[in-house]
Amino acid sequence: MTPLDLFLPLAKVDLDQRIVTGVATAEQPDRAGEICDYSSSKPYFEKWSSEALAASRGKSLGAVRAMHGKVAAGKVTDIAFDDDARRVVVAAKIVDDDEWEKVVEGVYTGFSQGGRYVKRWSDPETGLTRYTAEPQEISLVDLPCLPDATFDVVKDGMVEKRAFARRAADTPESVPEAREAIAPAAHAGPAHGAADTPDALAKAASALAEAAEKLERAADENARLRKALDAVSPALAELHKRIAALEAQPLPAKAALRSLSKSADGGGEPISVDDAVRGLAALTPEQRALALTKLSLASPQRF
Repeated sequence: MTPLDLFLPLAKVDLDQRIVTGVATAEQPDRAGEICDYSSSKPYFEKWSSEALAASRGKSLGAVRAMHGKVAAGKVTDIAFDDDARRVVVAAKIVDDDEWEKVVEGVYTGFSQGGRYVKRWSDPETGLTRYTAEPQEISLVDLPCLPDATFDVVKDGMVEKRAFARRAADTPESVPEAREAIAPAAHAGPAHGAADTPDALAKAASALAEAAEKLERAADENARLRKALDAVSPALAELHKRIAALEAQPLPAKAALRSLSKSADGGGEPISVDDAVRGLAALTPEQRALALTKLSLASPQRF
């Protein structure tokens, strides 16, 4: 299955407790033009959180990482399922000092849900792809935010609104998504460029969803072929061993004695192996030596 990576901005940071609050997932179009189906995804979020709670003996409701990497930044301390707003809200305690500093400075701008697609289908109302998500972890990420994007900072009970840090290179022309949105409008002209941009984005999102589905089908087919290969591998290995054993066996005695099917002077009718052995036994030592000499010269054996 293809991986799932859904970004949602942070909402609040509590400096006293090192708690970060934000939305883990919501039923709304995302950056890839897809919609997380809240009803079918909710049981998977509940399972993920309950398994983490059991594994940590009540200390964690889910893993929190940094940039989907190996750094264990913290843990989920609260998870709420908002059925009315059709979203999952989490609070995470950040224990890693370096990652916490990035939160305070506004470098990290949101949560990114990492996991996999359970299933996907076309949404009849929007034409976008709707999916069921199975989370595996939640990460702090630094995806570029809009210039006016802000988050609440709580210290000593006082709420302060701060702006997320913005990279110097994050001008509209430098962000890939912005370039893709600007390009159609620039070529369309001032009369209708702005109106065509949403259509171009919708087409791009649809194409991206279709490509993702093809990739998922290819991955499933690859997994099926690997499973079939694993099933026949033991039989192939056993056949290889049997062939090697047959090749290692010496030639049978009958093949070595078939040149005795002729008489001592090289003529006559073929005789059986038993008759050949009895014939050799009936000869004098001199005659037997001569017959065996003729046999070796007529059928030399290579070693």
